Amino acid sequence: MAAQPTDDNWIGRRIASLRKERGWTLAVVGQRVGLSTTQLSRIESGGRQSSVGTLIELARVFEVTLSELVAEESTRSFHLVRAGEHEPRESANGAMTTLSGNYPGLDAVLLTIQPSSSAPVAQHSGEEWLYIVDGSVEVTIGDEKLCLGSGDSLHFPSSSAHSVRALGDVPSRALLVSTTTKPQR
Repeated sequence: MAAQPTDDNWIGRRIASLRKERGWTLAVVGQRVGLSTTQLSRIESGGRQSSVGTLIELARVFEVTLSELVAEESTRSFHLVRAGEHEPRESANGAMTTLSGNYPGLDAVLLTIQPSSSAPVAQHSGEEWLYIVDGSVEVTIGDEKLCLGSGDSLHFPSSSAHSVRALGDVPSRALLVSTTTKPQR
């Protein structure tokens, strides 16, 4: 597999490239994901880091997987990420390592969430499953706040406004799996 660019704006350039390939303006994409043209322009230029929720929604708008949006393209029939080959990318939530491949329907990322007093709020179609690898986090879904510790998991419709922040003074790590389709109940 080809090496990914090591600069910090790989994701922003990829978003701009996908937008331009489709002939869409900043306003069109921004409206579809709930961002102003200024916010989207700053993400594309590297002046702002996007939250994982915004990246998931951008992937849906562009009809690509989260892996296609933030990681290298693979020509193999499978996607393998060895332990020593994790390539984290910074997001507004913290470092994000894409673990899933370019297959539609499911995205998996390893999040390293830095301690903070606030967290970006996300809301998008599909479902999310969150497993706390280590540390502790506060997950807010709508008006409800849940504290999760190492080994806890949570499954919820991501159409509800939600956020995740690390608790305490050390980073927390979580495995996040999201679907790219709306839940059927």
